[in-house]
Order: sequence, then structure tokens, then C-alpha cells
Amino acid sequence: MPNILFASNSVSHFPGSVIGAPGWSFDSNRVPYSLEVVPAMKVSSPVITDPGAVNEWWFHFRAGAEDFYINNNEQFLELTTDDGISIYRISFYNRITSGEGFHFYLTADGSNYAEVRGFIPWGNNQLRTFDVQYKFTGVNLQVRCYCNELLLHTYDIPVASYFRPARMLLGGFIGTVGRSYYSEIIVADADTRNARMDLLRPTAVGAYGNWQGPVVSLADDDPTTGMTTTLPNQNQSTILTPYTGANNISNIVQVTTTVRGINAPENLRHLIRMSGVDYLSADTYAIPFEKAYQVTDWAQNPATSLPWVATDLVNVEFGFRSLA
Repeated sequence: MPNILFASNSVSHFPGSVIGAPGWSFDSNRVPYSLEVVPAMKVSSPVITDPGAVNEWWFHFRAGAEDFYINNNEQFLELTTDDGISIYRISFYNRITSGEGFHFYLTADGSNYAEVRGFIPWGNNQLRTFDVQYKFTGVNLQVRCYCNELLLHTYDIPVASYFRPARMLLGGFIGTVGRSYYSEIIVADADTRNARMDLLRPTAVGAYGNWQGPVVSLADDDPTTGMTTTLPNQNQSTILTPYTGANNISNIVQVTTTVRGINAPENLRHLIRMSGVDYLSADTYAIPFEKAYQVTDWAQNPATSLPWVATDLVNVEFGFRSLA
């Protein structure tokens, strides 16, 4: 079971993206919208949690575009360090004369690599699922790209040093047409192939309502919506949209976005309430004055210490507690 380092289907986590409307660009049974990126723009994730000694990252996402302009080499994914050094890029080249295909670019150990996997079409308004494995074995740097679970390309290079990915950039089309769309974004420290994201959103206040602000009006693209408190030890729990996905659940990931005001509590813990019992996240998150992102990977049901199943989500509330 992988540890989830980052999970998102929110424009608030990729500033510059907007809520995408085309029905083909996302699975409405899983997520409420896709992230739309206009041409000539790249949008970046927050800094992604480092997997530590595992030295392995998997990047999972779904993507498509309304127009792959002929003869444009259109970038749609880039991995960088925290300070913006480009590590790995993928683009799609819709070039009739030499065949459509994917271009892969890697920077490692002071060298730059570029390779092509040609004659693979990707039509307009078609949604594809991508998984990128980035792994240091201790000797080699291995980078593999899968499309719809099929292996597209592999780098397997002996290196003395390598860069550690810290940000995921979406978009990068060079033309003036062709908006690109992204959804179900997951970063983990183990295999993400065949993964899916079922996003559950707050619909009502649960047993705890100590924070101020309406739950039903929370909006990813409106920073004026949200819930506030000026006091420590305040609990807030929410009832979520019903889960309708598969019975086998690998991870439950709880995500919050925060901004701290003057004289506000400085820390936060995530909370699950089940059968009248509260379970708090092991991590305590420091809340800075700038926008911050918190993720708790509930790998197991804390009430049973067993893997999650669909029935566990029938009467569960998710929330948070403010701390001094």
C-alpha cells in the first residue's frame, strides 16, 4: 500500500488553473471538475512531501486537450526541484510528417537526455491516464512513463547524483490555442497504476460546529469562502458526499488548505469521528500566515486498524481541531 504524498483535484492547489467545464475532460462520477490550463502557461503544485529513504515517487494524473496544434511540441507535465530546476518533462508532438508521439526530457547527474516514442496518436478531446515512476536504486535513476497502464518509455541511467522532485507542473502548451485539462492528481511513494480518485466534499456540519462559516458554500475558486476560528481546541466535523466507488479502498486522504490570521491558533490536527469516538491525526500541522496545504493519509481505519472498506464511510465525519 503506497503512502500518499500529495492528492488534489482543486484549482486552489494549482494557482493559475481554472475550473474546466468540458464533460469529456473528467469523470463526473469521481470528481466535480477538471483543472483547465490556458496555452502558454504552466501551473505548479505546492511543495510535495519528500518520501525520505524510499527514494521513489509515482505521479498519477488524467489529462487531455481540446486541440493539439499541428507541428507544435506541446508540454503537459514537468517535475522540478523546490527551487525550480527542471528535472523531467513530457510533451506531445502532433506532427504529421514524422508521426505523432511523445517526447521525454530528463536532467540528471549534469547531463540532459531527450528521447522520442513516436507514432502514438492522442486525439483532441481524449482523456488519458498517466503514471510516472521516478526512482533512485542507489546506482541508477529509473524514470518510467505509463499511459493507460501501458509502458511508453523508460530511462535507466547510472548516476552519481540526482535531483529530488518537489513540484509538479501541469500545462506548458506553446501555441495560442488548445487548452489542456487535468484531474485526479496523486503523488505517492509506490505504484499508482490503476489508481482512481473519488473526491468527497463537505455537505453539512457534523457533530462539531465550533468554527464559523457555512460549509455548503465552500468553493475551490473563491478564497473568500472558508471556516474560521480565533480560539484553540475548537473542533469542526463535516458530513461528506456519499461514497459510490469500489469496495476495496487503498487509502483515505484528508486534505485542508489554511491561512492564519493575526491572534489565531497556530496549529491544527485532522480529525475523524466514528461511532461517537474522535481520532486525531498523528501529525500536528503548523499553520503559517501564507496559504498552506495539509494532507493526512489514513492508511487504515483508525477504529479497526484494518484496511478501509466502503461501508466504513457510511457514518463517518471528517474535520479538524485548532491548537494553540
